[in-house]
Amino acid sequence: SDYHAVVSQLQLHGYDAADALVEVGPREGELTLRQEDIDAAIAKEGPSVALVLFCGIQYYTGQLMDMQRITTLAHAQGCKVGFDLAHAVGNVPLQLHAWGPDFACWCTYKYMNSGPGSVGGAFVHERHGV
Repeated sequence: SDYHAVVSQLQLHGYDAADALVEVGPREGELTLRQEDIDAAIAKEGPSVALVLFCGIQYYTGQLMDMQRITTLAHAQGCKVGFDLAHAVGNVPLQLHAWGPDFACWCTYKYMNSGPGSVGGAFVHERHGV
């Protein structure tokens, strides 16, 4: 669903996702992302990137992303940083304020054991406050 949300925003703002979306995937024969590949993509594309968006935990493999490192590297390139924490909140310790992403969002029906119609959550770093 994150992919579709990003593509729809790109299209809304007149961009072609084939040109404007940078994706980092696992290497051939591997299931998880290598941190050095994430680092390299941010270093290469960073100056032209508005938003670096990752999951906190990849739902299919259970890979926990190094959110602090991703945030630090992306901010050094001038990018905003967001995380989808649907599989991380209630599952692993999070220190969003300390790590410094610009925002994060999550649902509560997965690892927080709420039911249908439950509320979602959002974090916006205080530096964006009024």
